[in-house]
Amino acid sequence: METVWLDVSMWTGLRGNFHPLTDVACDAPQPLPDESGTWQEWAVAHLSAIAQRDRWQPGRYHYSAERRDEEGRTLVVFVRGLWELTA
Repeated sequence: METVWLDVSMWTGLRGNFHPLTDVACDAPQPLPDESGTWQEWAVAHLSAIAQRDRWQPGRYHYSAERRDEEGRTLVVFVRGLWELTA
């Protein structure tokens, strides 16, 4: 596996739910983590870098790290979580 997708949604206070924000293709970690805690560390490190680069606004984000097929359908979800971006 060469690519892991980060599917990211942002909390919208006006709607009171998460709104799809972006999908990001990332190079898969080598070796692949065995446990969800290591996947979470990997995902948060990537989210932090992407948020800084793209200047995301502070807030609450939901993410999932997943493997997808060639058509973009999710095959495996490695981890899901909430992440808080502070100013």
